[in-house]
Amino acid sequence: MRVDAIVREAWRNVTSGTTRAVTLVLVLSALGLAAVTADITAVAALQREAREFQASGGSILTVTAPGHVDGLRCERLAEVPGVRAAGALATPAGAHVTAVALPGAPLPLGHATVGLLAVLRATTDGGPGLILSGEASDALGGAAGSTLRTTDGTTRVSGVYEYPRDGRRDGYGYMALDVVRATGTFDACWVDAWPQIPSMRSLLLTTVRAGAATSETPPEVAPLNLSNGVEFDGSARYGARVTRWAGAALGVLAAVIAFVALRARRVELSSALHDRMSRVDLWAITFTEALAWVLPPVIVTASVGVAYFSAQGESLVGILLGGRAALPIAAGAVVGVSVALATTRERDLFRYAKDR
Repeated sequence: MRVDAIVREAWRNVTSGTTRAVTLVLVLSALGLAAVTADITAVAALQREAREFQASGGSILTVTAPGHVDGLRCERLAEVPGVRAAGALATPAGAHVTAVALPGAPLPLGHATVGLLAVLRATTDGGPGLILSGEASDALGGAAGSTLRTTDGTTRVSGVYEYPRDGRRDGYGYMALDVVRATGTFDACWVDAWPQIPSMRSLLLTTVRAGAATSETPPEVAPLNLSNGVEFDGSARYGARVTRWAGAALGVLAAVIAFVALRARRVELSSALHDRMSRVDLWAITFTEALAWVLPPVIVTASVGVAYFSAQGESLVGILLGGRAALPIAAGAVVGVSVALATTRERDLFRYAKDR
């Protein structure tokens, strides 16, 4: 048969209701939407947990070795792939800044390298001066660019960093930081890496100079915030999510539905073969018909995933999840139709008619 004849025959079967296209579209679309919605919900929950983990400082790992951390080595950790920022911090005992406005609440003073400001996500104006914590800034009214009167004179505030009370290590929520060069030794090195790097603990220890192991306080590596766990392995949790088999299950269901729908027409198909229609033409007509009820569910299912994540600027994730649900529908339909056609034979026409 010519191509146009095949298309006309398939079109007649679809428009006459012979293929039950509307029913198949509705059923497969409902299954596809259920599968993609469940997977979107699971992945969105993982993304939300990942954002909360990062926002709480869970992605920040620190090594503490008072007086033994090499500032230059610490800063250079920022060159490691996956490390967003790295910086060193020294907190000399007794160092503080006393504001005239609050003489009874002196600010502990720390010496930080430039990289630490990036770790703390401090907002600065780029000029010289102290970096205040959010709590200290609120108490003293010291915004970036303002001046701060202290008992030792007037100093400038060049920035502010937020350090919420969300389970992070105590001691840095009410503080002032003085930005210094990375030369010399410090008390700690902070690194913000995302996704988390398994070897980061070992890399952090390389910033500690020899002799720290024999000191009174041996080097200690720990997350800045333990309230959300020690680590967040998003890749492993994504692979272990309950909905990871949704696509496979959807493909099986689509194959079963396609098989049943076509086997219900076995008398018609066998009769066509009996009337000397070639099996190639029959397959061509049947698969052309299948396009009418396969393409709409595939498009609808894929579009839901793409639309949801595109709104969040993550189109690639939407394409991946939408495809994981949409492609099994198409694959399952092809398998189901193929098996149904392969098992429908002309010689069984009378048995099919009798069974019907």
